[in-house]
Amino acid sequence: MKVEEFLDYVREAKSKATFKNYTTGLKKFIQWYGKTGNEILKERFEDLKSTEQQRRKRFNREIEKFHRHLKNIGHPQNTAVAYTEGIRQLLRYFDMDIKNLPSEVTRKTTTVKDYVPSVSEYRDMFNSGNILDRTIISMALDLAWRIGDFVKIRKDTLPNLDQQTPIPFDLITEKEEVISKSFLSAQTVQLLKTYLKTTKTDNPYLFPNGNGSHYDPEAIGKRLKVLAKKTKLHMPKGKRLRFHCFRKRFLSECANLKIDINTAKILVGKSVSKDMLTYLSEVQHVKAFEEVHNKLRLTEFKAVTNAKNAEIEALKKRIEEQDIMIAGLLRMFKNPEETRVKLEEITTTKAYATYVRDLGENELRKQAEEYKKLIEENNNNNH
Repeated sequence: MKVEEFLDYVREAKSKATFKNYTTGLKKFIQWYGKTGNEILKERFEDLKSTEQQRRKRFNREIEKFHRHLKNIGHPQNTAVAYTEGIRQLLRYFDMDIKNLPSEVTRKTTTVKDYVPSVSEYRDMFNSGNILDRTIISMALDLAWRIGDFVKIRKDTLPNLDQQTPIPFDLITEKEEVISKSFLSAQTVQLLKTYLKTTKTDNPYLFPNGNGSHYDPEAIGKRLKVLAKKTKLHMPKGKRLRFHCFRKRFLSECANLKIDINTAKILVGKSVSKDMLTYLSEVQHVKAFEEVHNKLRLTEFKAVTNAKNAEIEALKKRIEEQDIMIAGLLRMFKNPEETRVKLEEITTTKAYATYVRDLGENELRKQAEEYKKLIEENNNNNH
């Protein structure tokens, strides 16, 4: 067991930002603990062979003390948690995990740092960019993948671009190792056909660098910042613009459209229960994607008249009411025994409609809370 083996693995398998976070945290722990990484591995190995429970849990206490030390010297909670990841991941790599740590050692506090551009702001950035910029923005809004998965797209993994759109584009995500059943819009497909003609034939990656590999995530982040500056994007002080904001915009639109949260998770590569994977059909995925894409469209944007706006608003209200009732009926379908008991108490059509509506509003309220957590969960992630 050698620390160098772990660092080589992280360097090759993880993002540049993750490698930096792990190595920084590990160096700080080694300095604080006063022993080399390899000596720490040996100690942990010997501890786990012991029959004494207190000795087996010794490193739990050491990591707690390290976390407390970081807080005492002025590091905020999220930084302290991030710096403990280096030693925790090192031990996990060699199957010597530290389990059951107190929540204060592992819990990150929620902060609102990301600035998520509106569709019109993304549209301005899109119109100010070259073919590479436009392809990145359009494709990022379609897929809503994490940057680590996005930059590693290879040209030979792209689907046939001559199919009818939207074109399915599946991926096994790196972080959660689940399938993302995503799609490419007609807008992105047209851009890809033009962009691919400009790429180097000897590099397999869709977004190649000059060294035979793929674009660095930080380089894409810099491109976005240049476009934001070029379009005079106004960001409040303390906010940041990063690639992950494409994912947040996509999920925000899913929430606004009241798309089933499990469908939204499948579209962006978040894990869902196996029974939900069976329950949700390909047709539902396509329909949901098309609804979101219509909101995120970057081209052919046309203004509508006031009269047309009034018609649209009236239609929206009708659809919202239908969504509430459908959500209520689905809740009844999923809980047949609860429904049977309640229906025995209902004597009028009006009471039945009220019952279904109340169920629907509760279901949509719970889904809105789930979306809020889903969108905010990566606020503290720097990559």
